[in-house]
Amino acid sequence: MRKIIKILILGGIHEAKRLAAKLTTLPKVEIVYSLAGKTLNPNIPDCKIRTGGFGGENGLSSYIKNLKFDLVIDATHPFATQIASNAYISCKKTNTTYIKLCRKPWKPGIITWQSAKNFEDAKKKLMRMGSRVFLTSGTKGIQNFILLENKWFLIRLIEWPSSLPSLENFEIILDRGPFGHLKELELLENHRINTIVTKNSGGIFPAKLEASHKLGIPILMIEQPARPRGTLLYSLEETINWLNKRFNLNHTID
Repeated sequence: MRKIIKILILGGIHEAKRLAAKLTTLPKVEIVYSLAGKTLNPNIPDCKIRTGGFGGENGLSSYIKNLKFDLVIDATHPFATQIASNAYISCKKTNTTYIKLCRKPWKPGIITWQSAKNFEDAKKKLMRMGSRVFLTSGTKGIQNFILLENKWFLIRLIEWPSSLPSLENFEIILDRGPFGHLKELELLENHRINTIVTKNSGGIFPAKLEASHKLGIPILMIEQPARPRGTLLYSLEETINWLNKRFNLNHTID
């Protein structure tokens, strides 16, 4: 009889929830889905949920070892570099199989943008761009743009931040996507946006960039950090195929 396969999924991207939902339907597979706990009302899969940090690399190593996981699937956001590094090293230390579910970055085509290597580079380039900025770099990214003169920022968040950003001029709006093309056009026009700053998160191409292209608004794109370590998989199908070969699950994507 096949033993129960214990899998820890480090969530962060939408694909992680879809993967967890698929795997929880399988016999002899036990899923623990980990969330950072930064969103108060997340849409979560029907499986065991763990929220909050692990206490760094040592804490994560202890958690993996104590619960005897067979596999860790790192499906954190492409910009969550610290937890990704901790997960990779923890799996090495505990001799636990590790895979990384990645998102391929968007590539410019008809819609083009100016690239920034990181937040510091983005701040420098933004100095020479428009004064009314739609900033969609996430809560952690906001503070990178303090002390910029003659800039007004529109910031869209899922929920109200624990502390207000140290920006001189800004407005916060609360909303949860996905956002349609017409809604994004209306948002950009109503707030007279003339620059968009965003992160190259990969996944479904966002309507805000299509809307900005239609309106001729320049886009400043913060590119993904350096390529992560470990076994890298780039889709649900690829991940399921890998799991089938590794654990003989005989599962398919519907």
